[in-house]
This record gives sequence, C-alpha cells and structure tokens, in this order.
Amino acid sequence: MNLDDFKDLTKHVTAPAGAPSSDAKLGGFIAEMRARDQQARRRALGMAIIMFGVGSTFIATGRADRPGAALTGLGMVFVAVFMIVKGRSFGRVNYAAPAREFLAAAAKRYQYWRAEDMVFTVPLLLTLGEGGGLTVWLTAQKYLGERGVRFAILGYLVFFVGLCVFGWIAGRKQWQREHAAWLDEIRRRQGELSNG
Repeated sequence: MNLDDFKDLTKHVTAPAGAPSSDAKLGGFIAEMRARDQQARRRALGMAIIMFGVGSTFIATGRADRPGAALTGLGMVFVAVFMIVKGRSFGRVNYAAPAREFLAAAAKRYQYWRAEDMVFTVPLLLTLGEGGGLTVWLTAQKYLGERGVRFAILGYLVFFVGLCVFGWIAGRKQWQREHAAWLDEIRRRQGELSNG
C-alpha cells in the first residue's frame, strides 16, 4: 500500500461539529487579551490617581522647613506619571494588527521589566530616596549629635535599598502569579507562527 492510497480514505474525514475552529480559538485569545489589557489599564490609572493625590498633598504641605516632604511628593507625582504612561500602553492596542506584530507588542507589554521602565524608575527612585534622606537628615540634626546623624542616614540608606529590593521581589512574584503564564502563552503562539 502506498501513501496515495490513503488520500481517498481521508477525503471525507472532517473535524467534529463541536470542535473549535482556529478562528474561534484566536477570537477567544483576543477577547481574553482585551479583558486583561483593560484590567491592567484600570489598575495603572487607579494607582496614578492615588499617587498623584498623595504626592500633591506632600508637595502642598512641604514647607520651607520640610523640603524632604516636597521632594518625596514630587517623587510620588513621578510615580503617577509613570503609571499613566504604563496604563496608556495597555489602552492603545491595535487588535487588528497582523498576528506577528500583535503578539510581539503583547509580549512586550506583559514583560516584567522593560528597558522603557528604567527611564522612569531610576529618576523616580532617586527622587523618592533623596526626599526621604533629606527628611531623615533634617530631623536627625534636630535631635541627634553628629554621630547619630550619620547612623540615621546610614540606617535610612539600608532601609531604602532593602525596600527597593523587597519591592522588586514582591512585584516579580505578583507578576509571575498574574502574567507569567499569559506571557508564556503569547510566546507559544509566536513560536507557532514562526514554525508554521
């Protein structure tokens, strides 16, 4: 028997009526992507509103004798701007783009740490750190001697760096819980397109 003999036998074989077509699977994937994008956008914009309100309050109440509070408030406003930019990236998605382009943009959106994030994160952390450090330094000068001030600043630096590391680790774990499997699915679909 030759392989050509099997062609006649398989001409009338079709998928079961209830089996989802590839168009239905793609439609479901896009619908889920849309829902996830909207949820991420709402979360980012909600965080922006909160951080802008708190930051504005810190700036408004930061008097000349408390410049650290104003600087910390400015850092929080930077966080709000960062969250707005992040939220807009989830709101401006072209779901009708070609599949390769659409999946590449989705993979970029759902990465945990992108190069674009560094543009905002480094100045943001420096501003927040400097504002907190200035507050600790001014407060410590009022109540402590020179050696106490140094220990207070050193303690603050250890605390701030530890807080940044903790925030990165906690954020990574949350991202893994919420988005890692989704990013794997996006990359799997990218691989299918590349292979097939």
